[in-house]
Amino acid sequence: MSTPEPMDVTTPMSLDVLALINDARMQYGLRHQDYQRYREYSAHRLRRLRQILNMTQTNSKNTNRQKELPENFTDPRYLHLYVYDTERAWAYAMELKQESTNSMDTRKRHHLTKRLKRAAQHAEKLVIICEQNTVDARSVLDAKAYAATMKGYLYFEQQQWQQAIDQFVESRTIYERFASNNNNVHQEALYYAAMDEIDPNIRFCAYKLQLNGSGSAQDIETLVANLKQQRNVTGMDLLEAQLAKVGEEHRKEQAQALAHMTWRHEQFDVKNVQLADAIAKAQETTASSSLVSTNGAVARYDGLLSDWADAEKRIKKLIKEDKEAVAKVTSSRSAKTTQELEWVHAFISYHFYAYSIQRNLALIDEIKSSNGKVQNMIKLWDDILKNVDYMRDLPRINESHDFEVELNILTNYYKAQRCILVALAYVELRKTPEALALYERSQVHIAHTKQGIQQSQPFAEDAVLKVSMEDVTQLEQIVRTGNWKAQASWYLENEDTDMDNQMEDQQYTLTKKMDQLHLNSTDEIALIKRLDVYPSSITGNNNVPHLIDFPPSFTPVPCKPFYFDLAANHIKYPSTLDERASAAKSSGLWKFFGFGN
Repeated sequence: MSTPEPMDVTTPMSLDVLALINDARMQYGLRHQDYQRYREYSAHRLRRLRQILNMTQTNSKNTNRQKELPENFTDPRYLHLYVYDTERAWAYAMELKQESTNSMDTRKRHHLTKRLKRAAQHAEKLVIICEQNTVDARSVLDAKAYAATMKGYLYFEQQQWQQAIDQFVESRTIYERFASNNNNVHQEALYYAAMDEIDPNIRFCAYKLQLNGSGSAQDIETLVANLKQQRNVTGMDLLEAQLAKVGEEHRKEQAQALAHMTWRHEQFDVKNVQLADAIAKAQETTASSSLVSTNGAVARYDGLLSDWADAEKRIKKLIKEDKEAVAKVTSSRSAKTTQELEWVHAFISYHFYAYSIQRNLALIDEIKSSNGKVQNMIKLWDDILKNVDYMRDLPRINESHDFEVELNILTNYYKAQRCILVALAYVELRKTPEALALYERSQVHIAHTKQGIQQSQPFAEDAVLKVSMEDVTQLEQIVRTGNWKAQASWYLENEDTDMDNQMEDQQYTLTKKMDQLHLNSTDEIALIKRLDVYPSSITGNNNVPHLIDFPPSFTPVPCKPFYFDLAANHIKYPSTLDERASAAKSSGLWKFFGFGN
């Protein structure tokens, strides 16, 4: 019995040129613009790849040819050879460009052009090899964009502005399409960074060709669009067809990933497939669940919160990856991507906290129906207020004034309900004054809630938690009823005696005790006034005599005449001894009044 021959299924090779060269450049010199170090690394890496792929051969004085690539290969490292050949030539050109700026030697300029030409040749050979072998279409387009960029640099140095702008526009078109249809945050940042490097060259070439027009140089998007319309860029139609073909291969996946959402009057996209599926699953569970506060509602909330927690876990992972990508490569589009991720995070976290609050409310109703402990319900109210505080810290949405007003209304409303619950607990413990104080505090929170509802716009349509004026009115009636019941129960327990009378009785009892401490305060003379008399009360009675009279009795106090003090301000006293001596000679009535000579 003959065995069936295995089918020849060849998996297409994949080559991410932009990610490969970006990692190498950032790790080996170009972070500090050290092109010599990067050129040496590229040469070393190229030599190492040839050893690994068994492409080395002994040097010969007659020939110095390299080994040719095998006709059919499945190892993408063969493609890396042309990438590092291109990078080595390009790094050498950039090194010569740095030296030529500080020198008048034209030979370096000529050498620079030769190195760029060699880099463009290697990049073009990479495209040919990719087209001849089994390489996926996306990698072919990536290699084309890389080759177009190298040829654009060559034409730019040769001052061939038309050819240079054609190559730059072709490369930018590929990177722009990849960035808009990509689910990987790191790759998207790489594409936008590559576009940022190409844009100044396009502007300069358009300036040299006088294609800027009015204001087009300020907007690169408008400039590129005008170039595509006004001039027939070489190979642009073929390029668009290839991009459309690549887009058709991933159209189904992109349709699921690009979920356009609108929340709180803000529009954003969910580009990650797994995240979009997680949000769709959570929304489907929310729509299918009958969220009614009856028996079994808590279990349905648990399943719902599990789905939203899964979505929150995924968005936090994407935000972490976005921060790492921005730390490595920063582009002009990075802020927009980060902003969209923050809006998605706010959307998911808001629903998670909101449904957590609804679950706690349903659990409170269950505890009330089963006559559970009040302490457990108070703890649930504390968790509800914590979730409202967590909503205040959500990114992007915390800058909205309407959202802040909604949270203030919810906070006051929930605090009022918590005060009512604690007041009921104090009533059961027969602590009526504390209960009445809590009812008064709840009335203050209710007043703030009514004021917030009246002075602000109604809750958003997509808000999960809402408070209406009818809810506040019902809560106010509960507070009023609870206040009356607390007062009535106190009167019944104290046999219809008024609280004021009880306070008077307490004051009378206190006064009586103070009088007992000061026995014989009016009949017996204080001990301080009869120190020379033997205290007979110590021997005759068991009570200790009082030491002093308290409060002390009023006694007259001598003081100076008022008018005499006024007259003293108008008397002139002699300032020197001579004046005193002359004043001593005068006598009589004039001397007495100070008019002596």
